[in-house]
Amino acid sequence: MVGQGKERAIFPLAVPSIASPGAMLAAVLQTENASFNIWEQVQTTGVIFAVLPVALVLMLAASRIHRVIGDSGASVISRVMGLILASVAVSSILSGIVKYFEL
Repeated sequence: MVGQGKERAIFPLAVPSIASPGAMLAAVLQTENASFNIWEQVQTTGVIFAVLPVALVLMLAASRIHRVIGDSGASVISRVMGLILASVAVSSILSGIVKYFEL
């Protein structure tokens, strides 16, 4: 019945991160037939299938990990990951600009 107990809205935050458009694009680009042979494509597929169980284990252990590192540890990790993501993004943009202006 509505209004009794606690209502919980569930949104799978990890799914967009794992199966994001960027992840899908990376998988498609790494398995392009014109650029990579079948062995390289098998390796890419193997890496993708190896990462998924690791992500599952980390998601299942997230509450335990959070208890160990605490709120401040989670904040530090989040900020460091943000810096890494920003540096990768800037590097990609700069290499794209260089490639665009090559003669």
